[in-house]
Amino acid sequence: MHRLRLFAITIDDVRDIFGADPEMAAELRTRAARHFMPPRDDRSLLGSIGPLRFRHRRTEVDPRRPLAADVEAMLSGGHIPTERLPQCWELLLVWLDALSARHVDMQIDEPEAVDFELARAGLPSTHSMGSLSGRPLGVSLRPLPSQTVGYSKHGHVVEVSRLLRRVHDSAGEEFAATMARIEPPLSLLEDIARHREAPLDLVVIQVPA
Repeated sequence: MHRLRLFAITIDDVRDIFGADPEMAAELRTRAARHFMPPRDDRSLLGSIGPLRFRHRRTEVDPRRPLAADVEAMLSGGHIPTERLPQCWELLLVWLDALSARHVDMQIDEPEAVDFELARAGLPSTHSMGSLSGRPLGVSLRPLPSQTVGYSKHGHVVEVSRLLRRVHDSAGEEFAATMARIEPPLSLLEDIARHREAPLDLVVIQVPA
């Protein structure tokens, strides 16, 4: 099962994370600390004798989760080691949750199968769901092997939303399951299309398994 996260946000706002100015960097550090802070251990007695027999959960370092070094590497736009890519994608998803105007999740078994059904229903291949992640983000965080990552400019989102709505509303009963699956992302695309005064782009990121 593939879990895709779709964000209504300008690509410039995404790129500004990497090499963030001091004000933005401080805000993103705070959000990362809040989200990934270990759970509090309120057992005061055990905590008081912890160094002897128990571990302090709030001060343990779990390398499977994002670390302070990952935060700083991303905010500086510096090199991100290959072994830290999954954790850094986790970080970026948390930050995009906060910075985007809106976001939705899409759970699909095979992305290509959805596009195949949409093509059968009449959607041009140039405006497929896959085309929405056709542009690289242009940031220092590299995709994981086989990970879907990319974005679409506002104008392409407008066209995809228009054609997808037409196909959705005219599709026959045999496409009912596919059309139900694309309703949440279609709603997001249409929101972006209506956002004309300050145009938003669409960022698509597959959540690391």
